[in-house]
Amino acid sequence: MEFHVCILSTMTLELTAANLRRFDLDFQLVPGSIQKFRWPRAHDISITLWVCHQHPVSDELLGSLLPYMDVATVWYHDHSSMSCLKVRAAVSLLERSISNIWLLATRLPSVHIAHKSRIQKCYDNNGFLRPCCKAYTLEKGIEEILRSELAVQKSLYRF
Repeated sequence: MEFHVCILSTMTLELTAANLRRFDLDFQLVPGSIQKFRWPRAHDISITLWVCHQHPVSDELLGSLLPYMDVATVWYHDHSSMSCLKVRAAVSLLERSISNIWLLATRLPSVHIAHKSRIQKCYDNNGFLRPCCKAYTLEKGIEEILRSELAVQKSLYRF
C-alpha cells in the first residue's frame, strides 16, 4: 500500500530543515520548493512525504499536487508565534483542494524566545473540528495520522 502525505510547514526554512534532519532527511534550504522524501520508518506501507515551506511559489504549485495526496498536514512550531499565526492561512490554502487536513505541532528544536501556543480551533466546511496531533514529533504524528486513516479505510471496505 502506498500513502502520500503533503506537509506544509509554517516554520522557517531553518526550523523545518532542523526537524527533518533528526530523521536523516536532507531538506534543502530552497524557498518555494516542494521536496519529496521516502519515510524510512514504515515497514509494510510505503509512505511518501511531500514537504514544502509556506512561500508564494510553493502555494501556487500545491494546487496541482494536492488532488493526488491522501492527507495534507500543516506543520507548525508550537512555541514560535510567527509559525502559529501562519496556520490559519495555510489551512485555508489547503482546503481549496483537499478536505483531509491535519494540524501537526512540534516543539523541536527549541526556540530562543518561546511563546505560548496561539493556535485556535480550525473547523472544516461541515463544521467538524480538524484533527490536531500534539505528539510534538514528526514520527509520532505520522504514525497517528496513518493509524487513523487506515482505520477509516478498513471501515469503508467493510460495506
